[in-house]
This record gives sequence, structure tokens and C-alpha cells, in this order.
Amino acid sequence: MTSFTTKQKEWQQQVEAAQDLKAQVGRPIDEQTWQELVTDIKDKLQLTVPINRLLDLGCGNALILSELASYAKELYGIDYADAMITQAKKVLPDAHFQTGQADHLPFSDKTFSRLLCYSIFHYFPDQTYVIKAIEEMIRVTEKGGVILIGDLLDAEFEQAIKSGSNLDYEQKIPHIHRYSEWTFCDLVFLQNYFNDKVSKIEILEQPESFPLRHYRKDLRITC
Repeated sequence: MTSFTTKQKEWQQQVEAAQDLKAQVGRPIDEQTWQELVTDIKDKLQLTVPINRLLDLGCGNALILSELASYAKELYGIDYADAMITQAKKVLPDAHFQTGQADHLPFSDKTFSRLLCYSIFHYFPDQTYVIKAIEEMIRVTEKGGVILIGDLLDAEFEQAIKSGSNLDYEQKIPHIHRYSEWTFCDLVFLQNYFNDKVSKIEILEQPESFPLRHYRKDLRITC
């Protein structure tokens, strides 16, 4: 299993190798597609009026968080890569950023009104870590608050995706981009596991325009 340290170093290298903010976080997409992504996140997080505190867990360089800035009085971001946090502070100088791990969040209970965690679960080591991370998200979110865990890889498609990966090619690219090492989530299991621990938990489809929507889903939790 690839260590967190190895992946941290690879994200460091990614930041240093790319000037474009989208490329730094692995989303070198056109502006229209980017705005569709941002709109989808806003809608699913139910951001209509300013809330008190918003946390972006796995915030990267704060590119997504910067698009949500007008909806929260206080913005927070956490990421395990120091280079990403350094970049995030440049993008949003007035926000609160720190390095940390998803399975042990450095915040008090019920701190946030909204919590976003987008497209990082496939970098987690295993299902045990996935469950612990979600438990931490629920702990730090206030009653009635909303958590959006976006871009989860559906375990139903794991065999098909991984069997189609070129392992020889994968040896030439960073571990963070290797399909064979990604963690897929059993979404129905997670829904059932947390169902009696929260007010509501929903498996959501991604917009039809998203090219990988057939095996990527979102999870929304109302605490």
C-alpha cells in the first residue's frame, strides 16, 4: 500500500510543476465545465444564504473554496499536503488553513454549518479510514448542517475500472494518478451504516454532462 508520505510528496511536486490552479489539483478542465462543477457543489451543499462556517476538507489549493467564499462568514480549509496549504493561503488570504488528516480533524464538535469534501476519498487507504473520516465530519458539523462528500468512486464499478488500467503505464506515473491504487466505496453500505447516526443521508447522481458520472457519485449528509 502506498504511504501517505509518498502521496504528500507527489502533491508537492504537482504544485511545483503547474502554474495553473486547476492543473495543480488535477482538474485541467475548460471554464464551462468548471462552472458546472461549482454550481453542482453549491446546489448540493444547499448554499443559498451566508452561513457561519464552511470547511473544505481536502481543500487543495482552495480553488473550489474560493468559489464558495461569498456564502460563508468564515472559511476553513484542511489538507495533508503542505504545498497545497501554502498555495491556498495565497488564493484566500483571509481564510483559515492548516495541514491535517481526515480521520482526526483538529476542530471542536459542531463547529461547521457546511462541510465539503470533494474528490479525495479515492486517495484514502481503505474502508476503515473512510468510515473514520465520515465519523469525524459528522462530529464537527452542527445539527441541521450539511456535508457533501463529492466524487466518490462507486465500488460497483471497481473491477471494470481497475481491470481496464494499463499497469505498465501506471508504473511511469505518480501513485496519485494510478487507477489500480484508488479506493472505491460501497455507497449502499455507507448509507446503511450511517443512516441511524444522522438526520438524512443521500446518494446523489452527478450532472449528465460530467463524463465519468457512471462510476462517480456524491454523498450528502444532513446532520
